[in-house]
Amino acid sequence: MTAGQASMLNRLFPRQADNTFAGHRAALWLLGLFIALKLAMSVNSILNTASVATGADGLPLDSYGPAAAQAVLMLFALTALGQLTITVFALAALIRYRAMVPFIYLVLLGEQLARRFIVQDYSVVRTEGIPAGWYVTAGLLALLALLTLGLVLSLISARRRPSRNDIP
Repeated sequence: MTAGQASMLNRLFPRQADNTFAGHRAALWLLGLFIALKLAMSVNSILNTASVATGADGLPLDSYGPAAAQAVLMLFALTALGQLTITVFALAALIRYRAMVPFIYLVLLGEQLARRFIVQDYSVVRTEGIPAGWYVTAGLLALLALLTLGLVLSLISARRRPSRNDIP
């Protein structure tokens, strides 16, 4: 293993979870943006489960029986709770354990990719008139792009600005 590969693995899986961050500062801002989006989406999905399920996701709850619709809403809310939990861990890393930021990006990116594969595998017929249009696909791709860019930026060493002590 080369020194560069070892350095990248050490950044992804740091020996110590402290507040040192060697990556590019923009990675922290992107993570903050992602956390804000996911917090809003998770809390909204928990508090307004039926509205989000029928509106944003286009699930035809009216075509299900009452027990089936209730089960779908419960699973939807539980999924949102899981998202909220992961997001709170990401927030803790951003605030206090910045050495874990590359790992958090890796976990969030892996979770988003796995989620897309599962959704694609278990596709549900959507409510007519509310197709999962290009804007939904564009939004999901934008989130994946944001996470990928953040991961790359968190692994790149930030250029150090010369300080007054460095000038002869």
